[in-house]
Amino acid sequence: MDRRKCILLVAGLLLLEISSPVEACICLPSVLQNSYCNSGVAVLKGKFLEPSQKPGESPTDVVKGYKVHILEVLRGDDALKSVTFIDSMKGTSCEYHHSPKGFNVDYLIIADNNNGDLTVSSCSYIEIWSGLSPKRILGVKGAYSEGCECKVVPCSSQPCSSEPRTCTLEQYEGGDGENQRKNQVCVPSKGPRCIWKTIE
Repeated sequence: MDRRKCILLVAGLLLLEISSPVEACICLPSVLQNSYCNSGVAVLKGKFLEPSQKPGESPTDVVKGYKVHILEVLRGDDALKSVTFIDSMKGTSCEYHHSPKGFNVDYLIIADNNNGDLTVSSCSYIEIWSGLSPKRILGVKGAYSEGCECKVVPCSSQPCSSEPRTCTLEQYEGGDGENQRKNQVCVPSKGPRCIWKTIE
């Protein structure tokens, strides 16, 4: 390798070394029952009203997010009904961006709850309420709590692993994934097993 190429290579490596790394937001596949059952979350029916901000911990700090109106607390402390602001993790790689057309529309919102301070991110489970199937509405209104000892594991191709205390969400062609997602809850059975059951 000639001297010029060697200098260019060293310069390129130095540039890579001093450049700041880009932080990526990595979300796991979102399954409504798993999101509902996670500890430290609030499950809410509410409306995003408009972008907003509130004072942060220091006098110069500002937390950006959304003004909200909570219609119903489905899981969590009833005092959360008085919450009027949700942090959107603005300025991070996981920042939540609400659709401008989605204000004043009812949503299912599953937010991280830190002593009454709510946070959503691009990984949060947020869905237009009218898009939920009737059985999923029953699920978030309490039926999913029956299955919080179990975990739903998505599987996109067979064979699927069968771990204790799990139900396989059959997302492969010919699988029952759509029905499982819209109409069923994964609940404990005999021993260390969990099984799918239709929400009633």
